[in-house]
Amino acid sequence: MIKLRIIFLIFFILLLLPIFRYYELSKDRDLYVSKGISQSTVTEINFLPRGKIVDRNDNQLALDIVRQTLLFDSQAQKEKVLELAKAEEITIFLNSNRRLWFENEIGIDFLKKAKLACSCSPIQEPRSRRYYPYGSIASTVIGFSGTDGGLEGVEKVFENEISKSESSQSFLRNRRGGKTFGDLTSFDLSSNKKNLKLTLDITLQYKLFDELKNAISSNNAKGGYALLMDAKSGEILAMASYPTFNPNDSSRIIEKNRLIDDFYEPGSLIKPFTVAGALQLNLIEKNTELDTNPGCITLSKYNRCEAGGKNFGKIYPHEVISNSSQVGTAMIAIKFSDQLLRDNLSQFGFGEHLNMNWTTSYPGLILDRPKLYEIDKASLGYGYSMAANSLQIARAYSVFANKGYMIEPKIKFDEEVLRKKVLDEDIAIFILDALRDVILSGTAKNLQNTSINLAGKTGTSEKYIEGLGRAKDGRYLSSFASIFPYEDPKFIMVVTIDEPDPNNYFGADVAAPVVAKMSEFMKRLKLL
Repeated sequence: MIKLRIIFLIFFILLLLPIFRYYELSKDRDLYVSKGISQSTVTEINFLPRGKIVDRNDNQLALDIVRQTLLFDSQAQKEKVLELAKAEEITIFLNSNRRLWFENEIGIDFLKKAKLACSCSPIQEPRSRRYYPYGSIASTVIGFSGTDGGLEGVEKVFENEISKSESSQSFLRNRRGGKTFGDLTSFDLSSNKKNLKLTLDITLQYKLFDELKNAISSNNAKGGYALLMDAKSGEILAMASYPTFNPNDSSRIIEKNRLIDDFYEPGSLIKPFTVAGALQLNLIEKNTELDTNPGCITLSKYNRCEAGGKNFGKIYPHEVISNSSQVGTAMIAIKFSDQLLRDNLSQFGFGEHLNMNWTTSYPGLILDRPKLYEIDKASLGYGYSMAANSLQIARAYSVFANKGYMIEPKIKFDEEVLRKKVLDEDIAIFILDALRDVILSGTAKNLQNTSINLAGKTGTSEKYIEGLGRAKDGRYLSSFASIFPYEDPKFIMVVTIDEPDPNNYFGADVAAPVVAKMSEFMKRLKLL
């Protein structure tokens, strides 16, 4: 009986041991779990590709690609293999310098044939590179990147947002040492660097680039640049500059984005702001009569006359704008004090930095002398003795499209709309009406028959040559700034043609047709 009791006791003790052990382990559960995970976890570091750049409709403008490539010792070798690829119907993704990029993996048979065709041994390797699907169409905006990151354009400006980066991924080992996903708080499956979405619409970009290029060619011009902006949000929908470059070609010759980098004397594009400021400050009334006879005026012993020897006689402020009167603008400009004239231009954003993360360190220029003589005031009044870029001009014209509110341009999608009241609503509407009269009865009557009612201002200025002064040899900048449709302004365009044919250089004939063609195209797209 005693033996039976001893056996039962031993059995009972053995039964309790696992329970006590479980209790002991449960007290230090977190410690043991932590040790187990640390001993079974492997962490890998992966390199994420550079973020994509896309337009407002998610069309890819820049992306990293990996393709099979062949690198040759000479162009002649490459050309022989290129002919072979065409004969074999093998698609070439990119032909760049001494390298061929193939759309799909190439087989051993083709590689043997390639070696025979070129009598060479090309280097075969998968290769990653930055690729720009639209090539030169948007290159002055997008720029390009290299091994050191973004080097030009948007690629450079937003480097911190889209640069290559590292990503850690943590795995649990299974009993065989293989990797298996675990529910770990450190687990990171962020497979992409954040993409950069721009306000650009590549369809509009392509059309604007094409129309700009045609205008430059048909007017035998040196180059040009054009901008299309949403009047309400400030979103830049298209931004073209020519000459341009192909960012996919490593031997490219870089061309700058002249809409940002080129500061020039805007000429007559400034006249509406002189009239608007004079009305705002009560220096003139809307019905003030200005006697511009005989078509010339003497200012500080200098004689200034209307373009083409015209004489507009007695005119009113809205006719100063529609007829682009030099004399009428000068008569209004000299009514300003020195500081008020400069302040008037500043309030419309001239000489002021753009409030956007893609801009130059130079804010432009407004003549700043201790004393402004009448000739200086007149010059500022009609857009000389100052410097602005096309983005600043578009920003300024947004005041007339928004009943007195100025809208900051932006290139990054979904950014806040920045607006500032700078002009009374009735004056802004008055100027917009005058800009419509430019087309109906003024300097751009050639735009009367467009299906979209345009408002705008022509501008023609002699080029200022660094170190030489203002050109007197027939070198002009011909411009047109437009707001449309006139009845309900939605878009702003600024077009500038650089050094058109000196026998036909007026903004109405050279730059304005680009706006007309773009507005018709946008109507077909049902954007108007």
